[in-house]
Amino acid sequence: MLVVDALARSTGRRYSTHDVVGAGPRLVAGILSERTEAMLLPYERVVGDKGVLAEASYLFISIMSSDLGALDRLVTYARRVNPSLKVVAGGPASFQYASLLMEHGVDYVIVGEAEIPLPRFLDCIVEEKCDPSTVPALGFRVNDSVRLTSSHIHTPRDVLSSIKPWTRVDETLVHPQVYRIYVEVVRGCSNYSRPMVKGHGGLNCVFCGNCRSDVGVKRLTCPAGIPPGCGFCSVPSMFGPARSRSIESIVREVEELVEHGARRIVLSAPDFLDYGRDLLVEGVLTHPCEPPANINAIEGLLSGISSLGPVSQGKVVVMIENIKACLVNEDVARVLGRYLRGTPIHIGLETGNDVFNERVLGKPVRVRHVLEAVRLLKGHGLRPYVYLMHSLPLASKTVYEDTIRVVNELGRIGVEKITLYKYTPLPNTAFEKLPPESKGVEKYIAELKTAVTRHNTRQKMMLLGSTLEAYVVENSGKLYGYPARHGPVIFLGSAPRKGLNGCLTLVEVTGVGDRYVKGRILRVKECP
Repeated sequence: MLVVDALARSTGRRYSTHDVVGAGPRLVAGILSERTEAMLLPYERVVGDKGVLAEASYLFISIMSSDLGALDRLVTYARRVNPSLKVVAGGPASFQYASLLMEHGVDYVIVGEAEIPLPRFLDCIVEEKCDPSTVPALGFRVNDSVRLTSSHIHTPRDVLSSIKPWTRVDETLVHPQVYRIYVEVVRGCSNYSRPMVKGHGGLNCVFCGNCRSDVGVKRLTCPAGIPPGCGFCSVPSMFGPARSRSIESIVREVEELVEHGARRIVLSAPDFLDYGRDLLVEGVLTHPCEPPANINAIEGLLSGISSLGPVSQGKVVVMIENIKACLVNEDVARVLGRYLRGTPIHIGLETGNDVFNERVLGKPVRVRHVLEAVRLLKGHGLRPYVYLMHSLPLASKTVYEDTIRVVNELGRIGVEKITLYKYTPLPNTAFEKLPPESKGVEKYIAELKTAVTRHNTRQKMMLLGSTLEAYVVENSGKLYGYPARHGPVIFLGSAPRKGLNGCLTLVEVTGVGDRYVKGRILRVKECP
């Protein structure tokens, strides 16, 4: 069984986040390896390797909707090398199962979460013990048509904690210490608000109030059939309400990853501050801001990980990624600062207009929440990043003017980075049928881009002359530094000598631009 991580490979190569190793493919490889011989490899190590493909009987490929080009390239090559190979697709793109089966050469699609369907798949299809129709959430071809056995299944919390993901990253990656290896701590999202939009892109809100109800179970249903969550995001519809893994299962996974060479761990969740909040409610967690963060659960998790020897000794960096600003208060910032000091933390704002965010996007996080969260987190030694978007449907001149004002406010309080994305419609979202919009607001989008570029360049200038710990990667005779605690990739110039690949170095920042940082190696601290 060969599992291939093809996430973010686009048409066959990565254009960003080169150092990320996602949690999904490791989960699939872990389930398989409990039952049979399995291997997990990144896309780059499989394309062009006839040997590894020739030895495989099943090829499991994890992809996003943007990775169909990479999928086609891999499947075409694999079929040529091994015509009897069976191809199974999964990941976020699995909800496009009909297209994957009919247009992209895939034999089976496991739709949504794998914990329940995959073991059944092994029994029924690989070991031929039962009929494929008995495997839940499985897509496959029958003659010239597509069959889906059932809707996708949201894995219960206790099952999430019982699965042991693949941790032998030293067999998967050439230099595992370089990569940010994501460890899932929360599955799903707590935001079951919805866009209150009528007459656009098939959205016809009836303003019933269900998705703004204080009764959690009411937020699950929408008589107008609008998918839950922010209009541009598919996480709630694909992965359901937030469910937390147990502290013990997460600490065990981190410990094993470290034993196999991992040095940069990201505790992954759509919102890290949802961790343990599902334990505070009856039923399911569907409100993004109530109840408050579960401080005891968060501290128990971070304390457990920090007690591991290499972590407490500073040899391993632990980070988190996304949080919702409405859950940040002084106590939250204090706990995060105690265990994660010096690492980045990402906050989604999207626009600077509260009414647009709440009613059009379905995102009940206000500008004041974000500004206060940035202030608190910076005060406790974290490095806040803020996400914004442009070309969103129905965004007016006023929305952009408000967003530009917020960029200036974020600059005044010293947010480290503003990440500005262009909106792209995704399957299984409320905005799936709404294209990007820029007509009539081109001038304001340009001004927003200029303001963000100016801010990020100014912040990078503050790095000049500073020293950072960075892992070195050599590519085509050039050296690149990946800061151990994350940050901009550092261009280190031509390799002065061989043997620096994977080394931890001390780097001085010598130059910056709006999209790059330059540096020089002062000292090599350790090499693999």
